This record gives sequence, structure tokens and C-alpha cells, in this order.
Amino acid sequence: MTIRDNPLLSVIIPTRERPETLAYTIKTALDQDSRNFEVVISDNFSHDNTAEVVRGFSDARIRLINPGRRLAMSDHWDFALLHAAGDYVLFIGDDDGILPGGLDKLEACILSTRSAVYCWPTPIYEWPMDGKPARIVYFPSTTQASEVNLEDLARRVVAMGGWRYPLLPCMYHSAVAKRIPDSIRQKTGRVFHSTQPDVFMSLVVPVFAKTAIDLGCYVSVPGHSGKSNGAINRRSARDEHFCKFIQEYGDYKIHPTLFPDIPLGLNLTPDSLLSAMDKFPDFYGAMRFNYDAMLAFLLELDRIVYKYKLSALDVIAKRHQIQRYHPLHVSRFLLYWAFHQSLRVWWKVLWLAGVRPPRPPAPPLPDNIADFVKSLSGPNSVPHALGRSK
Repeated sequence: MTIRDNPLLSVIIPTRERPETLAYTIKTALDQDSRNFEVVISDNFSHDNTAEVVRGFSDARIRLINPGRRLAMSDHWDFALLHAAGDYVLFIGDDDGILPGGLDKLEACILSTRSAVYCWPTPIYEWPMDGKPARIVYFPSTTQASEVNLEDLARRVVAMGGWRYPLLPCMYHSAVAKRIPDSIRQKTGRVFHSTQPDVFMSLVVPVFAKTAIDLGCYVSVPGHSGKSNGAINRRSARDEHFCKFIQEYGDYKIHPTLFPDIPLGLNLTPDSLLSAMDKFPDFYGAMRFNYDAMLAFLLELDRIVYKYKLSALDVIAKRHQIQRYHPLHVSRFLLYWAFHQSLRVWWKVLWLAGVRPPRPPAPPLPDNIADFVKSLSGPNSVPHALGRSK
């Protein structure tokens, strides 16, 4: 049996000089019974053995493409998307993984429900790095499958200044009908309009799809490896990395309403959200982006990820400079900041009360994502019956 000329699903793996993790990612994508999907591996003009690694897999479901020159991240995703033949598209990174049979289950759900968008809970695996063993960064619960109201969720994200935007499906570790990015390209000339294609799409998908199906089970797992942005964010050279990253976009300018003295890495997230809102004023024109909540969210993002050690006092001290770019009401900002602090306290209270999150696999963990996703296959990977909306 050969793959269809127009498969149901295109799994797109953009890659740039990470053959050491890419091989495991490809292995997980192919560990499926279905022949009704393709794996489009887009090599962003790597100068190593990436092509040889891909060609080492003899499987008709694989297609290797190359733009012939180095592209910025969003340009590369746009290029890769143009080569997808599937009715649905799913982006994963070159250090990510798909559960054994995960695409088989996704295909069955697509064929039985025919929603425009599918999403699922995603554990986050961190590869061994810097002399430390592999670990689990995040391990969500599985739930009953349900319908998600994307329009309501997008409104809440905007009202909270971007907080919880990862709950919105964005083609990265979520499957989206290809007619949606095709419509975006037809309307705006291209699909991705910021430096963070996944963040940008989180607010664009709700413009074209009011609801999504949350499968409630694990299908894929994002990975953080030594060369990934997630790992670089925690290192002292992150500012140099972000400067080089933004230079690939030429004369790209951060959204004019954002305070430029906020570290660039932090500003890239609200920049992508605001860019999405600007591109679709018919949908977002009546919504007010909450800059007070955004600053509180960025402080929490800094605490968890970036470690610039920004504080609420820093925001208050620079309030007059910030107000030249966007509204800032100090009392409201402090309320949102206190809200995030209270969430941290609440989770500690729940922990002390014996309310525990789902138990992840016990260490030591496998040193590669292919073996890790195998350890997750089982009851948690099986979709539950479609339940009520949430």
C-alpha cells in the first residue's frame, strides 16, 4: 500500500542543523499504522548531515524539501506549508515526538467528527543537557474529549493580556484544516506575520474556526533540547541569540505599542499576539488588549522561563516611560500581578492538602524522546468518548 497523493494529514517538521534530535523525531512520526499521512521535513539550508539523516529512513511517507537558502523562522514555516498536500496540517519541532499510534487515533477522530481544528494535552520533555539528565517540564492530565469554544477562549486571552494563549490551538502540536492557512494566505498574502508563528496562529485560528475538538489524550510531546529556544532562554547568551534571531527578519519592528526596554525575548510574545489582532480587525477590532494584565503576565513569564529577574517595582519605576507606548494603570497592574502571586500560593495549598497533579513516569527518564513517548503509550493515549463542551 502506498501513501495517497492527497493524504488526510501533513506532519510538517521544520529543521535547522539538529540531526542529533531530528532522527528520533522522525522515528516517532513513522511509528504509526496509517499510510494516510505524510511527513514533510523542511531543511532550512542546513550545513551538516541533516539530509543524510532524513534519507536514512526508507519510507514513502517522508518528503524532504529545502528552500535553497537560509530563511527566518516564519518564512521557513510559510515555505514548508506551501508543500503540504494533506487536508489537515500539524507542525512539530525537530526535537519533539509523536506517541506510537498517536496519528492513527487522530485520524480516527478526524474521520468521525470532521472538525476544522484538533488539539490535545502535551507533556513537555527536556532532553539531557548541560550535564543534567532528561526531565519532564510539564505533565498535564488527560480528560474526556470535548468541544472547545475558540472564540470565547480568544476573548479571554486578549482580556488577560495574552495569559494562557498556549491553550489555543495554533498548528504547532495541534491539527488544523489546511483551508484555514490557505484562507489566511489568500486574505493577507502569507500565513505568518510575526517572528513567532505558533504564537501568532494562536489568535488567528479562532478567526476561522469557532470551535475545536480537544481529544483529551496525548498525541504528541514538545521537546526542549540544547539548541532549542526553550533551553537558550535560560542561558546568559540569550540576548545575543534573540538579536541574531530578529536580524534574520531584516527590518522587522516590534509592535509600536510595546515598551522597547522590556527584554526582546519577553516582548516577542505580545508582539505576535498584537500582530494577529491587527491583521484581523473585523474579528478583534472591538476587543481591548489588556496591557496592565500583559505586564503582569510578562513578569510571570520572566520568573518561569527567562530569568531576567524583573519585578513589579521595575514596572512602577518606569511607568511614565511605559505610558508613552501603551496605557498603564498602576493599581490595575498590581491587581493582575497579585492574581498571579495568588495562583502560586493556591497551587502550594492544593499540594499541601494532598491534591496532586498526575504522576509522570519515574526517573531516570529515557535520554531521547523516541523512548520517552513509548513510555507514555497506554491508557493515557487512548481518546475518551467525546464529552460536553468546555
